[in-house]
Parts: sequence; structure tokens; C-alpha cells
Amino acid sequence: MKKIPKNIKYTIIGISTFIFFSLNSMFGINLIVDSINLIQKMTGYHFGISTNTLDYLTFASIPVFGMLYNSTRAEFKKSELLLDLLTVLFCVLIIFGIGLYFLIYIGRSPNPLFPEYLLIEPFDFYSTMLIGIGIATPFLALNLIKNKTLCRHHDL
Repeated sequence: MKKIPKNIKYTIIGISTFIFFSLNSMFGINLIVDSINLIQKMTGYHFGISTNTLDYLTFASIPVFGMLYNSTRAEFKKSELLLDLLTVLFCVLIIFGIGLYFLIYIGRSPNPLFPEYLLIEPFDFYSTMLIGIGIATPFLALNLIKNKTLCRHHDL
């Protein structure tokens, strides 16, 4: 973190704060509803995803975690910071998509009055967990790559 200039750190924290407050207002609810409707048109399933302040906080922290991911590099470059932010965001989207795919199998309501196309979260904070796993994925992959590299050097 010491390699990243202070003005960049403050900018990223400001962006995260702006994202949180904009998502926590009506913009976040509209974004979720529009996304669910778009996904329903594409897949034929309606994903009943709950949203709460913790989801918005977790999602808004993606720029901060992108900055932390960037701090693992040897030197700071703005282009690599943008790449790292996009890497974390891409991982969140992929993991969230996989989580929605799992909902097709585990998200059906036991109540026979609910239609088959309506899928619900199996437990509270399911979406928060998916976002958290998505944020952690690049760090886990980096750690795995570093450990494999260390093992290869140790085997020599």
C-alpha cells in the first residue's frame, strides 16, 4: 500500500464512498430490479435476490480491494491499477453468475404455490457471500500462483 500515491488512495476511497451512497439510494434498487428483469428475459428465471446495505457496502469496496490487489505488485503503475480493479470486478461478476446458476438447482421454493421460474436465495446474505467470494478470488489465485512458484524453486 505504501507504493500507491496518497492522492490515488483518496480518490479510490472517494469513489467507493460515492458508489456506496449512490447504491444505497434509489439508484441501487433500480439497478437490481432492471438487472433481474434483464436476466429473466435472457434465462426465463426470475431470481429473487434480496439487497441490503451490507451488499452495497461489499460491492462498493471493490475499488479498495482492487487497490489492495495492486499493492502486491513490485511497483505502482496507473494502468496496472485499472487492470487490477477490472480483475476484481470481473471475478465478482463471474462468481455472482455462477451463484445465480446454482440458484436454478437450489433456489426453488418448497411451497407449491410459487411458480417454477421464481428462484429465491437459499439463505440470508447469499448475494453478500457471492460478492465476498468474488472479491477474494483474485487474492486466492495470486496466493496459489506464488505458492506454486515457491514450490518449483524449492524442488530445484
